Amino acid sequence: MRYLLKYLFDTNACIRYITGRSITLRDKIIATPANEIAVCSIVKAEMFYGSMKSQNPQKSLELLC
Repeated sequence: MRYLLKYLFDTNACIRYITGRSITLRDKIIATPANEIAVCSIVKAEMFYGSMKSQNPQKSLELLC
């Protein structure tokens, strides 16, 4: 099996995408096939941890899922 992964996003890139702080990043993600994008388990854990520590955990978790 050949993997074609091109992008492995870090926590900061994920936050910028979710919050809409980077139009350039959003456009690049939209233009990239989903099978070429990945988020590692550590980044996922950081995102969920940050959501639970936010002022509005419910809203933050909804944005992640």
